[in-house]
Amino acid sequence: MFVIGFVASLVAGALLARSSLFLPGATAGQLRDYYTGSQLAVGVSSLLQLLAAAGLAWFGHGLSAAVGAGRWATSATWLAASAFVLSCALSLSLVAVAGSVGDGTLLVLARLTLAFGGPVHLTGLAGLLWFSSRAALAHGQGPRWVMRFGILISPLLLVSLVSLILPAVTRGEPLWRLLAAVWLIAVSAANLRPPSLGARSRVQETTR
Repeated sequence: MFVIGFVASLVAGALLARSSLFLPGATAGQLRDYYTGSQLAVGVSSLLQLLAAAGLAWFGHGLSAAVGAGRWATSATWLAASAFVLSCALSLSLVAVAGSVGDGTLLVLARLTLAFGGPVHLTGLAGLLWFSSRAALAHGQGPRWVMRFGILISPLLLVSLVSLILPAVTRGEPLWRLLAAVWLIAVSAANLRPPSLGARSRVQETTR
């Protein structure tokens, strides 16, 4: 649901928009033109991303329970999902105010939209991958290559934090998102289930 919703939002936004926009380098004038002229694109894209955020929250909560990842994975899930929701809310607010506020306000709102939908969201996603994959390996759950892949790529998602200082780094975000999507789909296909209490206690005693 998360992957499909996110990809659909990108496709819908591109098809419905009257102009293109590269947020890190966009000027106030370009932002004003986009958000006043492509309101339908922003609205549909934001709705699909909200559905994607709901899917991520549902998935992350279920996965954390299934592999015994605990509150760290759950907290990371909520960070990823809520940051995505906040980014959508900011996009919709830009549609509402783009025609009336000053250039400075437009630029600040756009940068916040990018920050929450990019680095902050991906930081939470990195935490979900890291803590869930480690817990799954410790409990002997799921395909080991999938969990090792999650541990391997989770630090890469944190590279997006650099874009808060160097906006050009956002050009690499599609790769991090693609890698995360591969992991999410692979974990979903694994159909993990919580182990029995007896089995989990034996695993914990072995790992000690």
